[in-house]
Parts: sequence; C-alpha cells; structure tokens
Amino acid sequence: MRCLLVLTLTVAPGALLAQDKPTVTAKATAAEGTADRPIQSIVALVNDEPITGYEIEQRVALSMLGAPDVQKRLQAKLKSPSMNEQFKNFAMKRLKANPPKTEAEQQARVRQLQGEFVASIKSQIEKEYVPTARKQALDEIIEERLKMQEAKKLSVVAADEEVDRIVAGMAERNKMTSQQFAEHISKMGANITVMRERIRASLSWTDVIRRKFGHQITVASRDVDRIVASAEGQDDVELRIHRVLLSVPTNQDQKRLAQRLSEAERLRVKFEGCKSMETMARGVPGARFDNLGDRRPSSLPEPTRSLLLNAHDDELLPATIGESGVELWAVCSRKVIKAADSKRETAENQLRQKEFEILSKKHLKDLRTDAHIEFR
Repeated sequence: MRCLLVLTLTVAPGALLAQDKPTVTAKATAAEGTADRPIQSIVALVNDEPITGYEIEQRVALSMLGAPDVQKRLQAKLKSPSMNEQFKNFAMKRLKANPPKTEAEQQARVRQLQGEFVASIKSQIEKEYVPTARKQALDEIIEERLKMQEAKKLSVVAADEEVDRIVAGMAERNKMTSQQFAEHISKMGANITVMRERIRASLSWTDVIRRKFGHQITVASRDVDRIVASAEGQDDVELRIHRVLLSVPTNQDQKRLAQRLSEAERLRVKFEGCKSMETMARGVPGARFDNLGDRRPSSLPEPTRSLLLNAHDDELLPATIGESGVELWAVCSRKVIKAADSKRETAENQLRQKEFEILSKKHLKDLRTDAHIEFR
C-alpha cells in the first residue's frame, strides 16, 4: 500500500462539472427556498401575474448547470495548497475501511475516490451558492414576466417553432437530438421546459426592441471604418500625411540639434491644421515642407507609424529626430482602402448590437419602474 503515501488530486474539475448531476434540485431545496412555505406558494406578483416558489427552484436548478460562479469557486478550492492533504485523508479512511487487494484495484479505487472527493466539494459549494442563485432566479423571472407582457401587447411572442430551432441547435452542438438533449437536462436535475421559457422570453424581447426602437438604431460609417481598420490590420488604412523637416547636417553638434528642436516646438504652437504647415515651414531657415500624400502605415518607420495611427485627423505630432534632422509629422485625414464586405457587415452588426443592448436595458428599466411588483 506504499502508493497511498503519494496520493495527489489530479481530477480535472471541468470534466467532472460537465458530468455530475447538480446537487441542487427543486425537490431538494423546496423547504430551504420558501422558508417552509408550500412549493406552489406565490412568491411575487408582477402586474398581478404570479411567480411561484416552484418556478424559482426550477430556475435555480437550471442555473446550477455549469454555473460560472460555482465553477470558479470549485477550481479555486481545488488549487488550494491544502487540497492534496485533504484528499489524502479522505482517501485513506475509505481505503482502510475496505482495503484493495491488488495495486491495480487500489489505483482504480483512488480514481473513484478522486471523483467522489471533488463531487463532495462541489456539493458544498452549490449549497453555499443557493441563496445567491435564488435571488438571481427571482430577479430573472421578474424581468422575463415584464418582457413577455410587453411582447404580448405588441403581438410578437416567439412561436414554438423558433424556440424549437434554438433548442435543436444547442442539442446539435452537444451531438444529441432534441429529445436526447431534453433527457440529458432532466438527468442533470433541471427541466427543459424552463430552458424553453427563457429562450422564448429572449427571442420575444428582441422583437419588442426591434419593433419599438429599430428606427433609432443607426451606425455611422466612420465608426465602421474605425473597427474595420483595427480588425483588418494597419495596411487597410491609408493616412494622408504632411511633414516639415528641419535639416541638421550629420557633422553638427548637440547644440545645433537642440536649437532645431526648439524651433520645431515654436512651429507646433503656430499649427492650425494641415493647411497651415507649408506656410509655417517658410518662416524657418533650412525647413522643408513635404506633402507625402496617402501612405500605408507599413511604409512608415516606427515609432512614427504607431504615433500617426493613434493621432486624430489634423493633428501635429511632437517633434521627433529622424535620419536627416528634426521632423514634424501631421495626419491630415485617413481612409479605409481594403475591407471585405463581410468584415464591414460584422463591424456594423457589432455597433448595432451595442446600440440594441443600450436601448434594451433602458426599456426594461422603464418597465420595471412602472410595474406593480409585490413580494410575498
């Protein structure tokens, strides 16, 4: 039995989380969740529409399936320095009570005990998380009631076929049929009907926002250009650039260089946009104005390239020292020169989704403010 002295916990928590049946089910937490009230008692009214304790417990069970907070807590606990020692004590007691006869049997038992140990920790974490999950479940159902009430007013409630399509997609991603997926959810302690209700509310609410605020969602071309340029890479932007060069011969000393830098700073004060640069240059002996036209950023040296990319249009950069002297660079304008339609469409959708979410949150907040919500 010498390998018992080097027992270590090596179970990957993610794998177990995906397979374990949640400890928290409606049946197991009914007494806790409703403070000894019947599970079908009304917990809240939303514009006279009831929310029962049973609904909350069902939603808690669903939220426990892969709940991020539970997983984070579990992984943090499993990484605790004392965890291996705890597992060793856990395993030793059980192996002593029923000693394995061979080393192979012992290794199999240790693997089994690893799963039981992680499951016991997960069970405790879930139990601690239940009060938080219950509050979140109630809040979620209240919002869904408001969403569905609004959807019914506008006659945009999602049809069963739409919900079926979403569920089928989820099942397919898990390599199951819709029926198998429903059975899997049931074995995990939740109810597919609860999931369908949540999906229906989400789909219906999307149509509510589109119906009421779709005309307000606009996307500016310049914002699309900015996202596409950032996503596609520097060569998808052309910068229109002007430069003033204050030449410094290679054999000049630092004093002359400092003088040129001082002259460059005085020019910056006079800058009034790209249109003023040529006139500025004429006022300094040995200064030369260059209209460099449209340039790809990749054709420019660093750090000038990054500085120009981050500059605003009609902005003059601080003076820099180049190979031929002191330079003043300005970005006059920019344009996207290469962007696939699909990239622009993606950028537009991102911006529309952002606007959609802002309007969605505001409308839901207004509905909640105006609603009659009574807690019992």
